[in-house]
Amino acid sequence: MKKRLSLFSALTISLTFAFSQDYWQQEVNYNIQVTLDDQAHFLHGHVAFEYINHSPDALDFIYVHLWPNAYDNGNTALAKQLYQDGNDIMKYITEENRGYIDSLHFKGDEIDLKWEFDPEHIDIAKVHLSKPLKSGQRVTIQTPFRVKIPSGKISRLGHVGESYQITQWYPKPAVYDKNGWHQMPYLTQGEFYSEYGSFDVEITLPKNYVVGATGDLQTATEIQFLDSLAEEGQQLIDGLGPQKGFKRGGVTPFPASSSETKTLRYLQSNVHDFAWFADKRYAVLKGQVALPHSKKLVTSCAMFVPSNAAVWKNSIEYINDGTYYYSLWNGDYPYNHVTAVDGTISAGGGMEYPNVTVIGNASSELELEIVIVHEVGHNWFYGILGSNERDHGWMDEGLNTLNEVRYIMTKYPENTYLADMLGGGGFNFHGLCYHDFNDVTYRTVAALGVDQPIQTHSAEFRSINYGVIMYQKTGLVFDYLKYYLGEDRFDDAMRSYYDEWKFKHPQPDDIRKSLEKSTGEDLGWLFEQLIEKTNHVDFKIQRVRQKNGKTEVVLKNVGNVDGPMPVSAMNADEVVVTQWTKPGVKKEKLIFDQTYTAFRIDPMQQIPEVNRQNNNWNKEQLLNKIEPLNYRMFVGYNRADENNHFVLPLVGANAYDKFMIGGLFHNFALAPNNFRYFVAPMYSVGRNMVSGIGELSYYKFSKNDRLKYTQYGLSVKSFKDEDSFDGNQSFFAVASPYVTWLLTNEQKRNPWEHRITLLSLNKRTARGTTMVDELGGYLSYRTNFKNRDNVLVAQIRNDYVENMTNGDQMGRITADGTYQYRYKKQGKSRWMEVRGFVGGNYLFETSTGGNAYRYGMALGGMNGFQDVFVEEYFLNRTATSGLFQNQRVENMGGFRTTSDETLMSIGWMASTNVFVELPFAFKGLGVFTDAGMIVANGARTGFANTGLGFRISDVFGVYFPLWATENIAGSNLFDNYGDKIRFSLHLNIVNSGKIRDVLMR
Repeated sequence: MKKRLSLFSALTISLTFAFSQDYWQQEVNYNIQVTLDDQAHFLHGHVAFEYINHSPDALDFIYVHLWPNAYDNGNTALAKQLYQDGNDIMKYITEENRGYIDSLHFKGDEIDLKWEFDPEHIDIAKVHLSKPLKSGQRVTIQTPFRVKIPSGKISRLGHVGESYQITQWYPKPAVYDKNGWHQMPYLTQGEFYSEYGSFDVEITLPKNYVVGATGDLQTATEIQFLDSLAEEGQQLIDGLGPQKGFKRGGVTPFPASSSETKTLRYLQSNVHDFAWFADKRYAVLKGQVALPHSKKLVTSCAMFVPSNAAVWKNSIEYINDGTYYYSLWNGDYPYNHVTAVDGTISAGGGMEYPNVTVIGNASSELELEIVIVHEVGHNWFYGILGSNERDHGWMDEGLNTLNEVRYIMTKYPENTYLADMLGGGGFNFHGLCYHDFNDVTYRTVAALGVDQPIQTHSAEFRSINYGVIMYQKTGLVFDYLKYYLGEDRFDDAMRSYYDEWKFKHPQPDDIRKSLEKSTGEDLGWLFEQLIEKTNHVDFKIQRVRQKNGKTEVVLKNVGNVDGPMPVSAMNADEVVVTQWTKPGVKKEKLIFDQTYTAFRIDPMQQIPEVNRQNNNWNKEQLLNKIEPLNYRMFVGYNRADENNHFVLPLVGANAYDKFMIGGLFHNFALAPNNFRYFVAPMYSVGRNMVSGIGELSYYKFSKNDRLKYTQYGLSVKSFKDEDSFDGNQSFFAVASPYVTWLLTNEQKRNPWEHRITLLSLNKRTARGTTMVDELGGYLSYRTNFKNRDNVLVAQIRNDYVENMTNGDQMGRITADGTYQYRYKKQGKSRWMEVRGFVGGNYLFETSTGGNAYRYGMALGGMNGFQDVFVEEYFLNRTATSGLFQNQRVENMGGFRTTSDETLMSIGWMASTNVFVELPFAFKGLGVFTDAGMIVANGARTGFANTGLGFRISDVFGVYFPLWATENIAGSNLFDNYGDKIRFSLHLNIVNSGKIRDVLMR
């Protein structure tokens, strides 16, 4: 054992001598023996690792990862993360699904070592050394271990039946670098950081298992066995015949395990992990690929379940092509084999390990090729360039995505991947390719204001941003750099980075310095503005002048990224000539030596520019910088060369307008503009003219670390107000300009958000020949925090309204807060909610009782007449009797019973509202209790009620009182009971805030 450790130490320690004096890294060399018990699903093993201290520090202890313990119970970091993402499997883990590691007994150079679990994470151990390990010294630590293999439905380590994915399975030292220890709990979202070294691994298991693993297989009989399977596998593929699309061949059953066992030995140096996969059903394919630079031959291998043969038939081609192109662009593959296995992975579509990758179920050959190429590519960005994936995931996933997209666009340049995914050419999606998939998704998320910086801790990414930002945006950002530098300069720079940092642990500063040294460019605009922040790229053609056979094009940077930008002279859709602006220049004049009829910024759309509607100039158009108008039905994609607008039919109804029919005209689309609008005019049968709504808004995104964006908007509404008044038309029209500032901590998965809104009210109500004009506005501060189990929303608001017709004035300040908590009872997930409200008038002058009611605070929440700022939609806005009078907004006093006009306040009001969903009933059914007080003229009056209610999110609620104080109920609660029932209806035709709420999870 020691001889093997010494041998492999010699193979890797030479790396240390090549390091500069400013850089060092630790080294760990493993000897592992493990036996698989496929009846009880256990591993029985022993590990000895030689830990070599290359740091300048003396170490008293070593942190060791015990990652199988992440699957032990519902309180681990893994369990909490899965639960936050909506997966309850770990929170309520069963014994059958559970996993763990035990039977540990650490010794260091044959001396028993004291150790303990981390106080917070049971998948981390602190192993105390018997004496300090000084710089340059080494110690051999060993321990037996036993692993209960968890269900493969949970994450990366696990089994489904007798198909095993054995990953993150052995005691493994954490990384110690210049920043200290990097002990980290296992997570599904958030990958790894490990020390380089060598592995000598022996695996014992039933003889008929087929194994794919890290390292070079040393067992001659197993090599022969795999070669024979490869011959059979090729015969299986040859026998498939022509395939018409993908056909899954059913389920391949597990054969009985052999009573004989075999022991397989694997050796590998210059890696930082070891994984293996075993399945008795695997068919095998083998091939070879010649590397582009060294011409070395690398063995490729695919292992798959025979029922998936149709989709895996070309898998060797995918492995070979991926290995070739990644080697061509980044540097040759340094190992002897690369393997892909058909697995049961639950943590994404595939997962990478040195030399071997596991692939989840693929639905088509193209999907399989994409996943194989991506995961094989991780041998470079994760395997050979061992960055800290937990802290800087983009250095792995993002750079790998760059190469993955480049591969698809190189091999299939005419692909229409995104268009096909979205149903073909409909809805303006025609021609959209694989690169566009990343481009469109990133620009959509950024335009909605839910994006986070690329440089965000992996565990702090929201679910959507983990893929869209860390993978896709990073790929786009470095594709931008490649486009600017040109492929040759970019490839030279990436190969230089590879050569300088292979088998090391580069940090963000290291890749920046390496690329800047290679290219001679200052890349602050990329690293500081596109990676560290959510700044937006946005250039526009400001002016084009043509004189004396030359063309002067002025480009202005109207975004907040100081990068370069290309502009091209165009002949139809063909690029004639291209020039670039310089990085850091806000406005630049470019001179073309001919006159051209059209110019376009970034015509190849290689740059992640959020707004592309200012990128064109065409001499032959009346308005040179306005793209041709394009109207389409429903929704679609916002193309840069068109002025995109959409229309869809719309119907509506209310008590006074009666039936309404019209259309919704808007420009909301995938990758929307900063300027957005919707207008919904509808012919009103009751009004005999047009009613409807509309909103225009402009989003200005900030480079401030806390201010996400400023939204400038105008909301307009006009509907019939009530039945004919003195034989004349009765209606209202309102225009409300507003500005909203959104502040948030982008680096947090669940941040506090702060929204400040300043709105102005301009309203005219016509009742016959009488016109009532109201002016006013409000200033509100709203904050909220959300995760899966907790929602807290609080608001402070100051309202002011002046009735210009009769001089009435109202000023009030209110504060309310709502806390929602998810609880689980009898196996069902339910919500409870507690709300508090307090408000008072500091100004109140009214000449009529009716207006006192209109401007007062309602105990039961405002009705349509009290909706002074016209923020809600009512079926009958001015109803005083019948069912519609019971429609209330759940604000102000928030009582879910009263509709009595007298239960309002022009002084002060305070209330508490509770709603609890019942665990034994269908979701949404619950009990409510309200208690409150009105203070007026020095008198205090208390109120209370309780009853049953049914709610659908915050869209609809209906409430039935069962008890109320007499000042609400009168002498008998059930007299005129229909008047006591209350309902709420909260509708928005276009609500980007709702979309944001969903994406912020």
